[in-house]
Amino acid sequence: MIARFRAVKAMGYIPSHRTNDTGIGKTFEDCVGVIENNIDAPDLFGFEIKAHRENSSSYVTLFTKSPSFPKDANATLKIKFGTPYENNSSLNRLHTSMFADKGNTYKNKYSFQLFVDTDQEQILIQVSDLHTGKLLDNSTGYTFADIKDVLTKKLENLFYVSARSDKKGRKEKFLFHKAEIYLHPSIERFIQLLQEGKIMYDIRIGSYQSGASYGKPHDHGSGFRIMPQSLKELFSSYEEVE
Repeated sequence: MIARFRAVKAMGYIPSHRTNDTGIGKTFEDCVGVIENNIDAPDLFGFEIKAHRENSSSYVTLFTKSPSFPKDANATLKIKFGTPYENNSSLNRLHTSMFADKGNTYKNKYSFQLFVDTDQEQILIQVSDLHTGKLLDNSTGYTFADIKDVLTKKLENLFYVSARSDKKGRKEKFLFHKAEIYLHPSIERFIQLLQEGKIMYDIRIGSYQSGASYGKPHDHGSGFRIMPQSLKELFSSYEEVE
């Protein structure tokens, strides 16, 4: 993995393979030989690969995953708490970010917050009335076991790449010049960081607006995200690669 990285670094600035924000990851993965897929396994040589623009203050996606329970959780949340599309009022979408240490504000109506139930070993999505504080729903969530499964299968070894970006108009190119290796995350550290507000959860549920799946929920990547500086707290070991 390190040899592949250094070969890409030696290439200098590389034009982005996509014109949107995901171009950085796509470009690096193409260059090291990752075949694009949706399987729950590491990208290459047992490493999950993530790339980011140097000096970016954006959250890093640890993993995306639909809730463990109940069945059809995405559809239920979207219907109960989502808002209509501007171009199609008959369909809902639900896009919001939340933490465990504080509630958010959604559409001046609801407050979303994660609740960590250590007794039942569950992470619950709590929805409350923003103005009265009344709990409206906490039936959706994740089991610790499902989170642990993703951590051990997908994120056991993380190769985190930094790139300098040169952008002119819509054209961007990257110099992948530094990497960090993170090994062995744990569910215990994950839960602690979640409770401290260092891990964010995003709901990104839309609706298919055409075709055979019309009206059905379309998960655009609901998942858990972390600030780069907190990665060291999730994993048991860390090293830099130049």
